[in-house]
Amino acid sequence: MDKLHTMSEKELYRLQIMTQLAERQITQKQAGELLGVSIRQVKRVWRRFKIEGAEGLINKSRGRPSHNRLSEEVKQQALDLILERYRDFGPTLGR
Repeated sequence: MDKLHTMSEKELYRLQIMTQLAERQITQKQAGELLGVSIRQVKRVWRRFKIEGAEGLINKSRGRPSHNRLSEEVKQQALDLILERYRDFGPTLGR
């Protein structure tokens, strides 16, 4: 069964550039300039695009939690400390 994947504007733009690259309308150097990345990065993305197609351009970290996020326990401890010691703290500063 086919999966439906949504792409961000940035990913759609990258697909457009990779398609132009595939049709030899632009060079890797031009693609890098358009995407704002190095030629080395273009080659890496191009290789993944050739193997996986448009799906290869989708960010692999989408939907996953950040590696450097705080655990819920640590967040709650910080909020409890703020509420206990700094009652007059504004909601923007405390969260």
